[in-house]
Amino acid sequence: GKPLSSDANDGENVDLDAPAEKVVSGAVLKDVYTGEETKVDVGAVFVAIGHTPTTSFLEGVVEFNPEHAGYVLTQGTSTKTSMPGIFACGDVADSIYRQAITSAGSGAAAALDAERWLSEEGLGNEESDFEAELLADIMANDGRRSAEEYNVYEEAGGRVSGMKESTGAEL
Repeated sequence: GKPLSSDANDGENVDLDAPAEKVVSGAVLKDVYTGEETKVDVGAVFVAIGHTPTTSFLEGVVEFNPEHAGYVLTQGTSTKTSMPGIFACGDVADSIYRQAITSAGSGAAAALDAERWLSEEGLGNEESDFEAELLADIMANDGRRSAEEYNVYEEAGGRVSGMKESTGAEL
């Protein structure tokens, strides 16, 4: 920033571009029932939003934590719920920390639990299933070609070989 000498000519410079110093010194708390306000001296403030998890759509589907209303009950340290295939993480299952960073971590855990569940149920592995079907189809033909098969290398007159061989031929 640009320094500016003070009028008092005491040798102090003032930085016009310096950000204003903002310091928390207190908070005013309002009782929602009585309307009474109380000032509390504090040196810092942590703002949190969304104290109540939005889980009402799961009522009758999964069990809820009996000690913390609205929070989905998970099994042990996993993200499994009482309903197979439904996993809970983040703010709907964590009544203690309720932080974005812990929610992100438990979201990753829920993804892994869900992936494991899908695998155990024989679901979610389409690529592997496709490869197995393709291999079975090839093996069923005993190496014979069907009329629909097409080989691009034969179309090129058999002159095309693998990358390693074609690179060596050019040298």
